[in-house]
Amino acid sequence: MAALNFPANPSLNDEYNANSATWRWNGTAWVRLGDPGAQGAQGVQGSVGAQGNQGRQGADGVQGAAGAQGAVGAQGDVGAQGAQGRQGSAGAQGTVGAQGDAGAQGDVGAQGAVGAQGDVGAQGDAGAQGDVGAQGAVGAQGNQGRQGAVGAQGAVGAQGDVGAQGSVGAQGATGAQGATGPIGGSNTQILFNDGGSTGGDAGLVFDKSANKLTLGSQHQLGLGAFTSPQRDALTGVSNGTVIYNSSSNILEVYTPGGWEAVGEQFAPFQATGGTTSTTSRSGYTVHTFTSPGTFTVTSGSKEVEYTLYGGGSGANGGRGGTNYGPGGAAGVLRSGTKTVSSPQSVTVGAGGAGASPIESPGNAGSTSYFGSSSASGGGPSPNAYPGANNADYSGNPGGFSGGGGAGSGGNSGGTAGGPGSSNSIRGSSETRGYGGSSGNDGASGSNGTSSATSKQQAAAANTGSGGGGSPSGGPTGNGGSGIVIIAYPNA
Repeated sequence: MAALNFPANPSLNDEYNANSATWRWNGTAWVRLGDPGAQGAQGVQGSVGAQGNQGRQGADGVQGAAGAQGAVGAQGDVGAQGAQGRQGSAGAQGTVGAQGDAGAQGDVGAQGAVGAQGDVGAQGDAGAQGDVGAQGAVGAQGNQGRQGAVGAQGAVGAQGDVGAQGSVGAQGATGAQGATGPIGGSNTQILFNDGGSTGGDAGLVFDKSANKLTLGSQHQLGLGAFTSPQRDALTGVSNGTVIYNSSSNILEVYTPGGWEAVGEQFAPFQATGGTTSTTSRSGYTVHTFTSPGTFTVTSGSKEVEYTLYGGGSGANGGRGGTNYGPGGAAGVLRSGTKTVSSPQSVTVGAGGAGASPIESPGNAGSTSYFGSSSASGGGPSPNAYPGANNADYSGNPGGFSGGGGAGSGGNSGGTAGGPGSSNSIRGSSETRGYGGSSGNDGASGSNGTSSATSKQQAAAANTGSGGGGSPSGGPTGNGGSGIVIIAYPNA
């Protein structure tokens, strides 16, 4: 057993525990307290008694003077709890009426007087715990007043009209213009959009004082391309306008004389082919092709004039008796202009042969060509009697009279061929493309050079005229070959 080691300077009723025992300081000495006895068995809990009515609370008694603390008595046994009274059945729920006034608060029952407190005695040994005393009954709870019925809700009022839209406030003043940003490029340089910003280039400048636009070294100028038909369809073109002609693959400039190849002023146009004359037409060079060949450009590019005659057709054969063969039709006349800078093939259409055997149509003349430009030969009659009817500048049917001319029809009541067509491409006026005369005996006709030659004659070469018709069953005349004439100014 451990030695006791009581604390020094204890106070009254201080306790000290050691070796499962307790000592208390009584002011003079440490006194060992009795060891607690065994706890007695718990008594049987009585049945719960009926709950009595709650009595009124009495008035608070006067607080007595505190008596001396008596010794703690043994705790009494807990009394049996009275049985709980029956709860009354709930009455039927009445109509909710008006909210009743709150009932008066019942008086609080008097509280029993507090006994005088005894003197504090010496701490006795802990006695056995007594039974728990019975709990006093709870007084009955007063009935709750009825709740008044909820009043009916009033109807919702009509929606008021929407107020008028307020007027729009005045537009605020425009803020001051921000300062202009820096401009790209240097003085006289032409500005352009350079990736969303202004830019300039030293090789693209404009001198306002000299009205001069300069394109620097290693800079290119792209021109729009036009075909010849597109170029010719342009209107309001100013002198000095420059385009690229994709049909002839040359650069052209518009002048008072029309479109010309750029560089003609520096590289004179020169060409060969056919029979050349610089005197028949003042200021012009004329090339005449009476047989196939090539118009060869040896220098430059130029717009040239051309006149083409197709070969005339041969005359039709007549039938014995009073039926006479009509004369042949003239070849087609075609005139125009075109720009050339490369060799152009030339074809001179041959005249058609006269009818063989008799009582049959004469043969058509052949087409003449200058490059892609063409003039058809005179066409034959569909049978031995009506005259031919050419396309383009052809004449009318000759019937038993002369064949159609290149410029007008044959005379339906006469026998001479239709008159030809005149032009002055070689300087003086020349007529070609006569219709051949009919084969009426004794009639004056045409062989393409005059109106006083006889029937049955062949048309003159390179006139494009029709051959003379035959009389009853006689031979017929051949058509004249065509011609190709090209002319251009020397300057």
